[in-house]
Parts: sequence; C-alpha cells; structure tokens
Amino acid sequence: MKLEVYKDKFYSQWNDFVKHSRNGTFMQERTFLNYHPPGRFTDCSLMVYDSRDKIMAVIPAALKKEGEKTIFSSYPGASHGGIIVDKNFGTNEALTLIPLLIEHCRAHSFKGIEIKQIPRIYYSWPSDELDFALRYNGFFISSTELATALPLKEISIKPEYMHESARRNIRKAEKQGVTVEESSKFSDYWKLLVTNLKQKHNTHPTHTLQEIFDLAQKYPQSIKLFAAFYKGEMIAGVLTFILNSRVINCFYICHNYDYQHLRPLNLLFYRLINWGIEKSYQYLDWGISTEDKGKYVNQGLFRFKESFGGRGVLRETYRLNL
Repeated sequence: MKLEVYKDKFYSQWNDFVKHSRNGTFMQERTFLNYHPPGRFTDCSLMVYDSRDKIMAVIPAALKKEGEKTIFSSYPGASHGGIIVDKNFGTNEALTLIPLLIEHCRAHSFKGIEIKQIPRIYYSWPSDELDFALRYNGFFISSTELATALPLKEISIKPEYMHESARRNIRKAEKQGVTVEESSKFSDYWKLLVTNLKQKHNTHPTHTLQEIFDLAQKYPQSIKLFAAFYKGEMIAGVLTFILNSRVINCFYICHNYDYQHLRPLNLLFYRLINWGIEKSYQYLDWGISTEDKGKYVNQGLFRFKESFGGRGVLRETYRLNL
C-alpha cells in the first residue's frame, strides 16, 4: 500500500472512485471540494493505492492552522470528510493504512490529524473497520455532534411514529392555505434565510448565494430547494443536498417568523418526507441541533425534528496529536 498526494490531474479519477465507493457522498468529490475560492484552504488530500497501483481509498483533507501548529484535517468547508474506501477494503487494509497516514503526516511536519467521519446512514455497506483502526492506533474522539435522521421506509410503514402534535400542525397549515413546491427562487429563499439567521442567531450563512448558485449548477439533480408559500409569498424553505443514493440532507432551514403561526415548516417537511419515500431514499437527515462542537444542545430544535419520528445520528471527529 502507498500514499500519494492528490494532484489536479487525478480529478476525474478521484470523482469516479467516490461515486462508486461504499461510504462516499458528493461532499468528498473534487467537484464539491473545489468550489471553495482559491486560497481559502491549502489542499493536502491523499490517494491510497494497492501494490497493483489501483486506488483503494481517498482521504479528502486540508491544512488547518492552530496557532503555529499545522493539522492534517478533513476539509473545514464540508460537514464531513472521512476516509473513502472501495468495496474490497477490509480490516487488514484499515490497520495498514492508518499507520501509513500517521507516518506521512509526521514526515510532513503536521502536529495533529483530524478525521471527521461520515455518518453511518450514508454507508452502502458497513465500514467500521476504519473507526476500529483509528482507535487502535491511538486516535480519540475530540468532538461529538448529534444530528437527527428519519428512516423513510419505516415511517411509511408505521406512520404512527410521527407525533400527534406534528400531524395537527400539518393539518393546520393545509387548512390555512399553505402550499409546498420545489422551487427555483433561490434569491427569495436566500433573503429569507439571511433575515432568519440574523433575527434568531445574529449570524449569517456559511455560504454565499453565489456559491449556492455555483453548486446547484454543478449538481442540478442533487441540490434542490423546497419552499412553502402563503398567498404567493415564500414563507419557509429548506435547501436539500441529496448527498448520495441513500440520504437527503437538509442543509439550510428557514422560515418567516411573522407566519410561524401557520406552521409552514411542518407541512414543508411532511411533503419532503413523502417526496423522499416516493423516490426510494433511505433517510432524511435534518443535520445537527448541537452547537460549538456538541457543547450546546438546542432542545427545541431536537423536539421539532423528533416530532416527525427522527432520532439521533452521531457526527464524530477523531483526533491524534503528533
């Protein structure tokens, strides 16, 4: 087994590998990683080859600064990075790879390694040999965040998992004349999102509207906007990233507080859940409801997501100090 630093000439080869991997999403494709403006991150991604020069894994990573220290880190600009492997990658390969990664990082004067694992709901096949190999070689979990996900097949079979309060609010929104549709009105949605984040959290979106436009053009079938309308006005929206064939990820959720009493988000997610069931996706991932690397728990947000039947999915970051 050998490691090679990623170069642009491997762009197509890398993307093709991730698409056919057993635990990858489009967040690990170069198409996604390269949308970041030049100079924002220093790429230090690695490609892993077997003795026949066949790719068996890729590690998307960027240089992260901690004071004077440099850290080999899963991309700061992605929700998760992980180690992406093929169908044949097993325990022996995992136990061989991690020491090689440690040796590579030491040789390049990195003072630490951080790997943001991909949540297991995205795996098409079990891949916990990677977690085992990281722990076996001294990595510890430096932060744990909690997302909420809904198994779509199960909720379609047993809709009683959805709380009565959610059902009541769905009926209320429908009765009041709220409608939901897939929309191309990204500018209207973005104004709503910016206002929402400013009022509620005194913050702003991680991305710019132009970055979202660019990503939507790169992934026209995988980035979709669903919005709720009342009397022709957009009053709620969710930007979805269909990260792979298994999972719909809710990336940005927002609503107009002046219309909160109409419960547009309840109807919006009800429609999105049914859309996901019709398209045969396995999970709806609402994303995290924790902040500051899991140190703060937003109880209200968890209750809202769990009222639909959603339950917890860990997002873990592994760390090794060198």
